[in-house]
Amino acid sequence: MRPLERIRRVGGLVLILLVAGTVGYRLLCHLSWLDAFYFTVITMSTVGYREVGELDPVGKVFTIALIFSGVGVLAYSVSTTLELLLDEQHRTYFTTLLNRRRSKKMEQHYIVCGLGRVGRAVCQELADSTIPFLVIDSNPEKVQSASSLGWTALLGDASEDKILQQANITRARGLVCTVDTDASNLFILISAKALNPEVEVSARVNEDSNVKKFERAGAVHVYSPFSLLGRRIARTITRPRVLELLDVALEQNNFDITIEEFTVSQSSPLAWLSLKDSGIRQNFGGVVMSIIKEDRAIVHNPDPELVCQPGDILITLGTPEQLKKMREIVELK
Repeated sequence: MRPLERIRRVGGLVLILLVAGTVGYRLLCHLSWLDAFYFTVITMSTVGYREVGELDPVGKVFTIALIFSGVGVLAYSVSTTLELLLDEQHRTYFTTLLNRRRSKKMEQHYIVCGLGRVGRAVCQELADSTIPFLVIDSNPEKVQSASSLGWTALLGDASEDKILQQANITRARGLVCTVDTDASNLFILISAKALNPEVEVSARVNEDSNVKKFERAGAVHVYSPFSLLGRRIARTITRPRVLELLDVALEQNNFDITIEEFTVSQSSPLAWLSLKDSGIRQNFGGVVMSIIKEDRAIVHNPDPELVCQPGDILITLGTPEQLKKMREIVELK
């Protein structure tokens, strides 16, 4: 029996006793409806407040029966509640129910499919950056673990349309495929794109030969963990100081320097101004390293005369405090 059905059964038993007790006192002891209900409540709860009237032998026998019934229902309610709270399967059920309700309210969020080592790292980074996200995994223990961290997690196969719809895929900003196999990730990608063609998908692949297939299926970013690791190890040899600087700049807990990206809004005072006239360096202390245009063209080390247009993404270097002030101006709504 499902947990909610057991809770309904407990509630039904309590309601039946309340109705039976109220009607019984009304008919047998000729009490008013309010007094009959009051007497039923204090009898079932064994509180022992004063009686509202004299009871004849029939009324006393009825009261004894009601007390035993109330104690029995109370014992059943306590045992059922403890079982629901302590049983791992029931806790997972209620956690899943709560997460489904949360997911229905989410908008402009990211959906992470798969909670392995890669997926967990993605979730941790999103959580540290306070970006809304939820995770989908078919392993109940991983879902419970994610929920214990305060993450919204759904139990199920991410390639199923029903699960993606529960994750509110139609209102999601992006989807990240981090399942162990390329076939599963590709299937998730195809399913997600069918439900929301506009969703931005990032995916991991195990075989480099599959990268083009994922790109043709609609993935915007495709990563091979093994190739990335190999290149990173090589760069520790060829460009160790550059890699060290990037690690420091991208570290969330670093308070000396960081790299951020800002999208120039229509209402921003910087819109349609050149970098020289925008006063970014003078007013905020930040350094614009690159600008990503709306057509995805990247302008590195931009010329001071380059005009910032709405929709441009500014890749900026500075301290967290400098970049926080800059974000308020660049992304002004």
